[in-house]
Amino acid sequence: MKQSNIPHEANLTLLPAITIHGRFQPPVHVNHWRYINEGFKRAQHVTILITNPFNTEGYDSAASWRSDPANNPFSFEERAFMFRKLLDTTGIDSSRYEIKPFNIKDSRSFDDLDPTTPNLVNVYSEWSEKKVALFAEHGLKVIKLDMPKHVPVSGTLIREIISTHEGTVDSLSTRLVSAGFMPDAVPGLLHVLDSQHWQEFDKNNQKKVIHQRLGSN
Repeated sequence: MKQSNIPHEANLTLLPAITIHGRFQPPVHVNHWRYINEGFKRAQHVTILITNPFNTEGYDSAASWRSDPANNPFSFEERAFMFRKLLDTTGIDSSRYEIKPFNIKDSRSFDDLDPTTPNLVNVYSEWSEKKVALFAEHGLKVIKLDMPKHVPVSGTLIREIISTHEGTVDSLSTRLVSAGFMPDAVPGLLHVLDSQHWQEFDKNNQKKVIHQRLGSN
């Protein structure tokens, strides 16, 4: 079994399980990672709930950008693959986590959650406050984090870099890391981008197949 490089506090008793959640389009930038890391520091097992998994979540005025197809270019399967690649790279054994789709706008999704497992929510916006209320309304435990953004990372900028990049793989990697994308997450992202099945979303929200697969020169 691999040894995780996620540090544990010396006197911290780990919870049996915890959930973390997010859209992660794509996974993950450095602020995502601080939140995810907190889950692994607190619990023996982490369920990663990927929200808007199938691009069907409805509009919410507290987070109007979430349902825009242009902001959701990666499928649930692609995001799950990128997570597994990242967590393997960071030395987190697969026995310590599972990845599930989670439509946070569908009350039936909450019914599928274990009421004995706390849900870790980072509270920093109107939308995150609303998520705390949603979990509570369904009788689920919530652990609130007060973890402001460590660095000013923009998921929109990361998606723009991916969709408009015309240079080499190395230069794309450099641009992504400079924008706040986790270096250890780059290989999984590149694998997905190099798939002939991957489609990007243009600025008019119309799908278009990538015309040229990423090359190394």
